Amino acid sequence: MSNEFSHLFYVDMYKICILNHTETYGGMIMKKIFGMILLCLLSACSSPLKEGKGTFTSAKGEQTNANIKMQNETIKEVELDETYQDTTKKTLGNDYHMKDASAIGKEWDEQVRFLEKYIEKNGMQNIQMDEEGKAVDEDIRSGCTISIDKFIKAIEDAQKNMEE
Repeated sequence: MSNEFSHLFYVDMYKICILNHTETYGGMIMKKIFGMILLCLLSACSSPLKEGKGTFTSAKGEQTNANIKMQNETIKEVELDETYQDTTKKTLGNDYHMKDASAIGKEWDEQVRFLEKYIEKNGMQNIQMDEEGKAVDEDIRSGCTISIDKFIKAIEDAQKNMEE
């Protein structure tokens, strides 16, 4: 029995030596390995940012442009604009002169920027429009009363044209 006990003691002493060695030298290695595994897992969870450009041309010939960036099927950035004569409505800014006709006192570019931020924060899945193409949701209407159907169509076109 003492021989059996002696054998167990040596095995236990061997385990203790290995543990002590792991705690001093192997511990640093284990931290590095754990860090590398964690980094790999985190990078695998986030997909790359994809970009897409889309357009929609109305019956009047106005072209609406959308540039979007998506990650994991979520719109992270959206930039909308519309051609107007030889320029764009965003470029015109206050010179487009919509503010006086606006029920909310906002220029065209201010309303579009509001819509962009709304989409970046909330996505497009719950946006509903009336027969005029204007948003039904009061959260959107509080900052954007213009027709948005052409922007939604341009964004949908951009989603079809995604590139990594």
